[in-house]
Amino acid sequence: MKRISFTILITVLYLSTMAQLKVPGVNWKESYSFDKSNKFKVDFYDKKGMLMRAMDYQTYYQTQGKDFDVLLVDDGRGNNTETIFDLENEVAIQIFKSKNVPYMHNAGRFIFPDSASTKKLELIPTSETKDILGYTCKKYTYTYKKIFGECWICPEISLSNDYGIFRAAKMAALHNTLSAGGFVMEMTTEDKTGAKTVMRTVSLNNSESYSANLKKADMGTAINKVSYYTF
Repeated sequence: MKRISFTILITVLYLSTMAQLKVPGVNWKESYSFDKSNKFKVDFYDKKGMLMRAMDYQTYYQTQGKDFDVLLVDDGRGNNTETIFDLENEVAIQIFKSKNVPYMHNAGRFIFPDSASTKKLELIPTSETKDILGYTCKKYTYTYKKIFGECWICPEISLSNDYGIFRAAKMAALHNTLSAGGFVMEMTTEDKTGAKTVMRTVSLNNSESYSANLKKADMGTAINKVSYYTF
């Protein structure tokens, strides 16, 4: 839980400090449209098993196209964060929304890390399976430094994990890839104190009509390119 929250905080602080700078070469489209979505929920529990915080995420994507949009629907404090990934321009646009405060927009260029920079999470397969939203998923376990947990992965789903809980919950900032193929439907992390984070897919392939209009946005731009998985 602390690692995910810390990653989100670092990203927000980094982009906030870069906001309002106008950097040549950072390009984005005036609007983005999406026709599909997936929904996710992330629950944070303390070491006694008490629910401390819940977050809802929604990822929008395109039947024809590669752009996608990750929306933190509400962080429980009246703040929303939306990140649009423009794959053609290799730019991520973040929109920070708070109550009674004007939206803040920032565009930052990204780079895809080479194989030497890829951080793969090694998964250990088990014989357990279960049904999640009508799909048969296989259980994997893992240990990463001082945290451990499990993943439920469906090999039948051809969607990229960029459209899944792995990206929405910022796990990709810690682990760029997984040692097993397939779509991550559920994932848990637990530390040695017993604090636990439960991430699960609520729905997939929803028909949507969603767009983001940036024509009049006061867009700040980041100077340096960062890893694709930072956002």
